[in-house]
Amino acid sequence: MSKIGFSPSQSIGDVWRKPTSALPRWLGGLLALVLLTAPSLQASLEDPDLQFIKIMSVIDQADTLKTNGNDPAARTKYQEAHRLLQNFRKNHPVWNPKVVAFRLKYVADRIEALSKPPPVAEGTETAAAEGRAGSSAALPAGVQVKLLEAGAEPRRPLRLQAKPGDQQSLNMTMKLAMDMELAGMPPQSVKMPAIKLDLAVAVKEVAANGDITFETTLGKASLAEDADALPQMADAIKASFDSLEGLAGTGTISPRGLGRNAELKMPVGSDPQTRQAMQQMNDAFSTFAVGFPDEPVGPGARWEVKLPLKSQGMTITQTATYQLAAVEGDTLTIKSTVTQQAANQKITNPAMPNLKMDLVKMTGSGTGTSTINLAQLFPSRASMDTKSEADMAMSLGAQKQTMSMKMDVRLQLDSK
Repeated sequence: MSKIGFSPSQSIGDVWRKPTSALPRWLGGLLALVLLTAPSLQASLEDPDLQFIKIMSVIDQADTLKTNGNDPAARTKYQEAHRLLQNFRKNHPVWNPKVVAFRLKYVADRIEALSKPPPVAEGTETAAAEGRAGSSAALPAGVQVKLLEAGAEPRRPLRLQAKPGDQQSLNMTMKLAMDMELAGMPPQSVKMPAIKLDLAVAVKEVAANGDITFETTLGKASLAEDADALPQMADAIKASFDSLEGLAGTGTISPRGLGRNAELKMPVGSDPQTRQAMQQMNDAFSTFAVGFPDEPVGPGARWEVKLPLKSQGMTITQTATYQLAAVEGDTLTIKSTVTQQAANQKITNPAMPNLKMDLVKMTGSGTGTSTINLAQLFPSRASMDTKSEADMAMSLGAQKQTMSMKMDVRLQLDSK
């Protein structure tokens, strides 16, 4: 039975020969549909290592909600993680007790901090600015928007104009290819057949400050025929699709197109594979959102949106540059370039205490085009092609090794 946990007797070579059990989630990204539907993992869902990774996923969701400024939802997730950790410690008292105790304290501290009333700054200019719809002061935490060129006249502020009850039907296509290489080992290539997903978006509420709350529902999913893709991979993905249809998520987006939070509504008792697949689909869907500048702009305008991304202990800086290529009424054509960068940093995973990883470097880039109707939340048509590379140094006991990974992702969004 394959296990995600590592024992001191395992070599890095042993780990490499079982990539479905060793690949960290933050490097797998959109490959989760494949990695987490592998039969070897399904057969060991009761393994303590996998149970703890599931709990870490809940903590990661809570951290993301907190980073995005959704403190109430983050506190609820931390409370869920606290209950899961307590049950885990009761059922597995000898499994890495120091790690479990550390996570219990981490979660308890977050719950306590989020339970305190926020400071009030009445009468200040900043507090007044935060109440204005679309104000630059109301940006999500860590997000920076900078206007580079205002463009030609006539100029106007770009703001989403969705109303409660508005609906949008979309089809998203996602295709992934990955190359991995460990020094001294044969390189491995993974090509995933294109996944096609039907998505329904419904606007639920528009707040006084303009923030738009919406719900997304996953419809039918299918695989495109691809002679180059591995047949066993296609079979594994197809087997997971039945449980995905009908699953929903909620989110909030500002009138400037900047997301504040997103949370999946997972059925009680849903398996880790389904939860992970839905989270990655949600992340992919979110990449199509375009943030607008505060200032009025016209054709030819250029602006930059910089934001931090965090996943499983790694911090990434993403910078997107947008150009308003054309304007026709409320319909915009926007071209984009994206870069991602992560500095040298240590990666720790409590579920793998014997494996130490140092990120040497991570870089990524991409280009895209979007057609946006301001009366709708998401583009009526969009495409994004991205490439990324990551180099790591790993040590398992006395053994040290380096690994490199290259990933190509193509995303396409179309209105139905």
